[in-house]
Amino acid sequence: MSGATVPPEFSPSGDAGTLKRQSAIGAAMTMGGQGSKFALQFGSQVVLARLLLPTDFGLLAMVGPLVMAALLLTDLGLSAATIQRPTISQSELSSLFWLNVVIGGCLAGLAVAAAPLVAVFYATPAVTPVMRTMAIALLLSSLAAQHLALLNRRMRFGAIALIEVGALFASIVVGVGGALAGFGYWSLVAMQVTHGATTFTMALLFSRWRPSRPGISRDALHLLRFGGTVTGYNLLGYLITNLDNILIGARFGAGPLGIYDRAYKLMFQPLWQMTAPAARVAVPLLSRLSGDAAQYRGAYLAMLGGVLTLTTPGILCAIVFAKPVIFVLLGERWVGAAPTFAWLGVAALSLQLRQAASWLFVSQGRAAEQLRWGGLGSAAIIAGYLVGIFWGPKGVAMSAAISSALIQIPMMWWAVTRSGPVTRADMLRMGVPLAAATAISASVLALLAQQPVWGNVPMLALAGVLAYAAFIGALALFPGGRMQLGKGVGLVRKLVRRRP
Repeated sequence: MSGATVPPEFSPSGDAGTLKRQSAIGAAMTMGGQGSKFALQFGSQVVLARLLLPTDFGLLAMVGPLVMAALLLTDLGLSAATIQRPTISQSELSSLFWLNVVIGGCLAGLAVAAAPLVAVFYATPAVTPVMRTMAIALLLSSLAAQHLALLNRRMRFGAIALIEVGALFASIVVGVGGALAGFGYWSLVAMQVTHGATTFTMALLFSRWRPSRPGISRDALHLLRFGGTVTGYNLLGYLITNLDNILIGARFGAGPLGIYDRAYKLMFQPLWQMTAPAARVAVPLLSRLSGDAAQYRGAYLAMLGGVLTLTTPGILCAIVFAKPVIFVLLGERWVGAAPTFAWLGVAALSLQLRQAASWLFVSQGRAAEQLRWGGLGSAAIIAGYLVGIFWGPKGVAMSAAISSALIQIPMMWWAVTRSGPVTRADMLRMGVPLAAATAISASVLALLAQQPVWGNVPMLALAGVLAYAAFIGALALFPGGRMQLGKGVGLVRKLVRRRP
């Protein structure tokens, strides 16, 4: 992959209004892709849960946290640096690519060498070949990182959506085919490698960018400080979302970990799909609007309000109807995951606020503050894990929910609103109607759940509809809530008018 002539400019052009229109269209395209991903991912979860055993998922969940940590170190925040930087040259971009490749190769080699030690830690010999095979995914991720970051920087969200859907579809075909053929946990390993290979191939084609010959320029080295700080914060996020797997796997083994992992994926993967359009658009858009406080504030509050209105009713429904959801979707042998699933839902209510605070920190170039305050909040959650593990997987989920809601989220929001265009008063005006609507709709759902009629797919779908109706109705009781709903309706109308 040697030198090629590329345009000197790697950023979208236009004024604030143009960028906001691009972001709105990009969010709509991303939402379409997320709808496809949601259907594929959700369907594959249900199918694979019925074809494979909890121990199969548990084995992958043992290796997953270590691979995820290596993926974060492979990127080293360099993708975030590419997206956030006002201007970037071919020399800098190429240097970041080769840095990613060198780091990814070293970490892949380390994963291969450390695999036997990890197997000893879990007392599970099968971990060794699985971890060594997963090292391939590290190399593929390092190759794709800058191509994806460049697409994100250019705000080519439609291309990114196609890449994600294509890679997911290819991996599901391989995974389900392997499970049907009786390959057990190897079908899950094959899914990961296929996903990485397809992502890299499609990113290479869509970005139409090639790195220059191998080398690292001095101009790019100063980006390492910003990227390294972002990576430090991402590693804290990694600890929060993966230390639970490590503790449960080490203490209880692959079976209980597999049940916990399915509950976690069933709760959070749909949530990630729903929030991805805003998450994809947020940092590049806000970074471009950082010179206009009013435009920045309006764009941020509109995105956050929309995300919370979209996700909160679904999470509440999953919490209240946890047992029938698990029984209907995964089957009777997984029903023991219901209490854990419900507590993970409580944690999900606050997790999206953590992500939204990160948009402000990164787009304002305040990565060091994010690391400091995020670190303090993460320490509280980790301490909760160490206490909760004595009560099993449910205790871990419960401790995460409580620590996040009472310590981490208030701390991060206090810090991020001390300066910058978005103030604490802005957040209160938006948050009070949303909090009230959450409390009202949760009470309505709890009353409905007393009826023993929710044990099939049509009734669960009805419960979801009622959850959204109750939430939106409660939100409309408040002037601030009606304003948020009005902005959402206006955005949808604009997107519909812009359709070709």
